[in-house]
Amino acid sequence: MDPDLIDANLVFAKTPAGEEAMLQRTRVVQRNVRMVLILVDGNATVAELCDKTGNAPITQNALLELEHGGLIERRIEKNSVWRHTKDSPTGIVATAIRTVSEFSTFGDKAAPPVEEPASDDQQGRSIPFPESRGGHPSRAPGSLTPQPALSGGPLSGAALQLQQEATAARPAATAEAVPAEPSLFDRLKAIARPATEGDEPALKPIRRGRRRWSLTWSLGLLLGGLSLCAVLFLLALFFPYANYLPEVEAGLAQSIGQPARIDRMRVSVYPRPGLLLVNVRLGEGSDGLEIAEVRLQPELQTLRADKILFREAELSDLRLSVATISNLSRMLASVASPSARAGVQQLTISNAAFSFSELAIDEMDGHCQLSADHRLESISLRSRDRGLQLKLSPSERGLAVQIDAIAWRVAQGSPYLFDSLNVKGVIEGSDWVIDSFESRIFDGVVRAAMILRDGQQAAIAGELSFERINARKLGEALGIGGQFQGEAHGKLKFSANSASWPGLPAALQASGNFTMRRGRLGGIDLPEAVRRSLTTPATLGGWTRFEELSGAITVTPDAFLFSRLALNAGLMQSSGQIELTRKLQLRGRMEVQMRGQADHSSRSILISGPLKSPLTQTANR
Repeated sequence: MDPDLIDANLVFAKTPAGEEAMLQRTRVVQRNVRMVLILVDGNATVAELCDKTGNAPITQNALLELEHGGLIERRIEKNSVWRHTKDSPTGIVATAIRTVSEFSTFGDKAAPPVEEPASDDQQGRSIPFPESRGGHPSRAPGSLTPQPALSGGPLSGAALQLQQEATAARPAATAEAVPAEPSLFDRLKAIARPATEGDEPALKPIRRGRRRWSLTWSLGLLLGGLSLCAVLFLLALFFPYANYLPEVEAGLAQSIGQPARIDRMRVSVYPRPGLLLVNVRLGEGSDGLEIAEVRLQPELQTLRADKILFREAELSDLRLSVATISNLSRMLASVASPSARAGVQQLTISNAAFSFSELAIDEMDGHCQLSADHRLESISLRSRDRGLQLKLSPSERGLAVQIDAIAWRVAQGSPYLFDSLNVKGVIEGSDWVIDSFESRIFDGVVRAAMILRDGQQAAIAGELSFERINARKLGEALGIGGQFQGEAHGKLKFSANSASWPGLPAALQASGNFTMRRGRLGGIDLPEAVRRSLTTPATLGGWTRFEELSGAITVTPDAFLFSRLALNAGLMQSSGQIELTRKLQLRGRMEVQMRGQADHSSRSILISGPLKSPLTQTANR
């Protein structure tokens, strides 16, 4: 049968088999058919069922399938019961009495029916229930239908009684059909019950129109928690901390044993929550600590105790020197005493700078290593790129300093790149005694011991040795170019005094000896100068290769003097001296002897001019 031919006014009701199928989930497996079976209640028409599901073809096919399976049966078209309301005022009562008499045992069976003339569209159509359906017995042969009331006339006593009983029975049946809403406890038990294989998702009738928003208990708890957090945040943000600032300053001063001053105080959430003290000054004089920010994270259980403990105290933007580190050690010793009103368990440092006089290493982060009794043992810092690590340890002798670096550049853009650096020393008063200095730089190794002194003048003195230094890279770093090439070895003693630390390189004085192997002198071609015997200075270019070049070196504020030079280049041997001024001007004399010639006498070659393009000529005897 075509589903479109089903009358939209038909009313279907469940059979006893349909009632059993409702209880046995395995009888009707298809979800859409089961949903339609659930919606069939004996009152809704086909049109109303289609509106509930929202899909008329599927609903009509399901109805046909259920009817064919004997799970539902046709009752009465809803339109046939209420259609008489259009004809007479008493139509509703008469139709209700007729409906009750046909589907129940109420009413006077002996009363003969009274038929009214009516048109074909006003007569109701009925389908008798099968004999086997319980609770709905079919009409016995010879039984009489109740007499309906005449249009416009008063109701008889029996009809009035039937009307009242039908009206009273209808709400009761409706109340029994609508299940009671489960309680909150029943919902929780249903959620906690483990699922079984026979469970199917509960099917709800499809509702048209906008879904009504409702507040569940879980959503209410979530909104309540968010509201509470927002209130606490606003309370912490706008709390009048300035009123308690004098009390905080007094407690801090009592704990560290020195005066303390704080500009303002507030609560910070990002990047880490805590109490933030801004522009803090601890102590007095040159050894006082000036800290841009102090972030305190208290232990909540100690807020009402006599001594408040802070899980972490972070010091940001401060300058560390020998004096300030010594004063910080005294402050922590005072904080560790039982009489202090505040204590700290961990002390961290961010964006700090360590300085010795005008020398400084900045942008470093780290932490303070505290002993078991919360006294300062050492301060460990490292640079932002993790290339440099600095450890400062207070001791009776002074402040022990250890520097370890890998691929570290002294400053951004500096030509001095240390492949590795290890420095150990002690700062005693105004002297920094470096006992061990070892660095790998310019493809070689430099070892030194020195003293840096901070007095009326900046001073440095010491001695160093170098091995396998790339002369070209060293010359490029010094700014004299890469004309000298070779592997340099040697020793130097050096010293310098200046009014400021940046002026020490220009005031450097040094003396020592050096040896270069397998190199060349760029721009100076000694064999060609001997062959040409030039009487006037000329730029020949080229270079002079050598197996070994040795001599003495003297560094003054004005020039570099290479004396007692001995150059060995196979058949050629040379000796002499060359001076290189700070302005990169050459001046020197070399005695050249060619052993492959019959005449073994030497020739004197004069060298002058700028380092980039030297001038050579043969000297007159």
